[in-house]
Amino acid sequence: MVVLGSCSSNCCVKKRRLIGLATVLGVLVLQGSSFALEGKSPDAAGKPAANRTTTAEAHYELGVSYHERMFTDLDQAIAEYEQAVKLRGDFAEVHYHLGLSLHTKAKLSVDDKVLYRKALQEYKLYLKYLPKGPLAGKARQNIKVVESRLR
Repeated sequence: MVVLGSCSSNCCVKKRRLIGLATVLGVLVLQGSSFALEGKSPDAAGKPAANRTTTAEAHYELGVSYHERMFTDLDQAIAEYEQAVKLRGDFAEVHYHLGLSLHTKAKLSVDDKVLYRKALQEYKLYLKYLPKGPLAGKARQNIKVVESRLR
């Protein structure tokens, strides 16, 4: 794995992730091409990778990338739902999914009470606009869970 000098800026973190992803791609391409040269399929080979450390680091980098993307994607989902609510405040499904995203972020953020309150408000707005909708049961269930977290 390539190691960059000590740098805590967001730019350096992104560079490290890109290098890590390049490593992952390189390992996967090399593994695939070595099987092709030998005329074997990966399943038929049954041998461990030639360099387990490099492969382990590649899988680690992928895991970190997916983990970070989850948080970024969740924030982006919240932003999109908030825009939808601004455009159409009575869009019940948006309120439910915004509540669900806020609820998820609250759980991932070490029980963030502010986010739980916002999620609770969104679940209740779903029920206001669509009390017998397909997500009403889940909204009520999530309201109970969130209220218990706020006690």
